[in-house]
This record gives sequence, C-alpha cells and structure tokens, in this order.
Amino acid sequence: MSEIRALEDRDIEPVAALYERVVRSGANNAPPGLVDYFRRTLLDHPWSDPDIPSLVYEGGDGRILGFIGSHPRRARLDQQQIRIGCSGQLVSDPLHGNPAVGALLMRRYLGGPQDLTITDGATQLVSDMWTRLGGFVVHPSSFVWTRLLRPARAGGERLATRSGRPELPRGAAPVLGLVDAAATRWTRPSGADPDLESVELTAAALVEHEPEVSRGARLRRELDVPAAEWLLRELAAVTTRGRLVRRLIRRAGRPVGWYVAYLRSGGTSQVLDVRAVAGEIDAVFDVLVDECWRSDATAVEGRVDPWLFETVARRRLLVRPRERVLYHTREPEIERTVASGTSGLSRLDGEWWMGHHTEPFG
Repeated sequence: MSEIRALEDRDIEPVAALYERVVRSGANNAPPGLVDYFRRTLLDHPWSDPDIPSLVYEGGDGRILGFIGSHPRRARLDQQQIRIGCSGQLVSDPLHGNPAVGALLMRRYLGGPQDLTITDGATQLVSDMWTRLGGFVVHPSSFVWTRLLRPARAGGERLATRSGRPELPRGAAPVLGLVDAAATRWTRPSGADPDLESVELTAAALVEHEPEVSRGARLRRELDVPAAEWLLRELAAVTTRGRLVRRLIRRAGRPVGWYVAYLRSGGTSQVLDVRAVAGEIDAVFDVLVDECWRSDATAVEGRVDPWLFETVARRRLLVRPRERVLYHTREPEIERTVASGTSGLSRLDGEWWMGHHTEPFG
C-alpha cells in the first residue's frame, strides 16, 4: 500500500533525483550539490520541527513518488508565539498512475499542527489546489512593484527572458545603452538623504532591531541569532539571483531601517525585505534605489508588502501581478490580521528566494 510519511535522511537522494528529473534538467540522477542542499534546508536547518516535517509519498514498492518540502518558521501574533509551516517544493512523478499525489500531499501538509501555512512562489495550479483546500490568496502581496532605472535595457532583458534566450542579440546592447543614456534625466534617482549612513546588516542587528522596524505589525517573524545567521548564509549562497546585499541604515548613529536584496548589475535587482521605523520608510527606500542605480542595475523590483504600499503609490511605480502569495490557517484572528494588512512577513519568511530550481549545483 502507498503511504504519506515524514521525510527521512534516507529519502534525500531519491527526493533530489525526482526533483532533478521532473523540475530541473530531466536527468535521472541529481548533482551532489542538490542532494546536499535538500539535506541542509529540509532537515538540518535551525527551525527544524518534527511536528511539521517535509512529506513523501511512498509507493507500495518503496519508491518515492512525490514529496512536499517544509520550511518551518517562528513568529508572533501580538505577544503569542505561533508556528508557521512554509510550504516549499511540491513534486510528483508524472510516470506514476495516480495524478492526485500532489493534492494528497498538500492536503496532509495543510492539515498539520502549524498555526499558519504560507507559500510565496505559487503557480496558478498550486493556487487552485490551495484555495480548494481552504486557503486564500493574499492579493496585494501577489503584486510586485518595479522602479525602472535603465528602461531600454530592462525591456530588452524581459524580451530575451520571454523568448527563452539567455541574452540579447549581439549589437542590441549598445543601441539600448544609447536610449537609456538619453532617458537618464527622467530615470536617474534623486539620490539618498546625505544624513543617512549604510553599514552591513548583521544577524545580531537583524534580531535586535526587528521589533522596532516591524512596529505596527501584529504578525511578525521571530528570530534568534543562530537562525538569522543561517538565513543570511543561505541567502548569500543563492548566487543566480545576483549578489546579496544587506544594509542597516542609520541616522546620527541610530538605526532607522534596513534592506536585503539581490543586486544584479546589468539586470533587475530583487528586493527581499525593506522596512523602517515610523517616518523613515521613504528615506530607506531611496537608499536602496540609489545603490541599485550606482551598481548599474536596469531596474529594481520587490513585493507590494503592506508597509510599502504608500511609498509605491507616492512614487507611481509600475505594479503587476507575479507569483501568488498563499496563506492557510484555521485561526480566525490570524486570518483577520492578514486581511487587515497588519502582517509583517516578507520574502525573507517564505521560500521564493531559495535556489533549488535556479542554482546549477555542479
């Protein structure tokens, strides 16, 4: 008989092989780096919770026919500690006769003991399954804002991506560069506040200043220093999205905010988290955009999180739908908190940034 059970260490290699074959290259064997990555992020991370494990669907012959990754998180709703299950990779063997494996794994995972389940890289198919199982789409956070810096090159980059080409045709870059040079008077940022200074955001600073910069958010992450160190180390290991930058912004020596982003010279930089104390979010946002400009990024993009809505609106940034942000909870107060826009969770708390489908792992 087939069964759904918790992922064990002995399952890591067949799980990685299944993922490699179905999602990545189509090869039957996973590269050692992917096996190590799954072991590190699914079993050996500091938030590991045996009550909220990754799950495998094991066939009657012992083969792994599907799995769903679990990335537990810790958070607080007001003063109450809650557990979050972040749903990650969901894969089933297309050669297996049961097309419902994915739905069965998701139903089991959503039925776990966690107070809240989230995912932030969902496709339309996953979103449809999720909502049928009682979850809901967080619509504002399923949109991204874009600040164009070098619009001609940014448009060329998007066109190349949509056409499946790794880069623009030879000769296109100089022409687009000339167009962007002419557009500089409209696209160049006005510059950061000279009274602000930027230093590296350490794990200790992330933990220490989280309550202050997330003030007003009823639902917010809870980190200790070892967990924050693990998070920053894993973020930096995902090099295909760009170079990780993490900045603590200070005014007269006092921390007023931070940002964490993947900086991509010649491409679109992606923001994972940007926040600030009351009255400083615009200033911190401007420091972020200024660094992206000076690094030759073509655009900078991030999620429309609740605390950024007014900043996005004031700057009239481009807004469009992207990957769906999904929540599931049986707790009415948590659902009301998310619906009211007082959740402080960002891309740092989900699995959008993870490198299982982008890194070469050669």
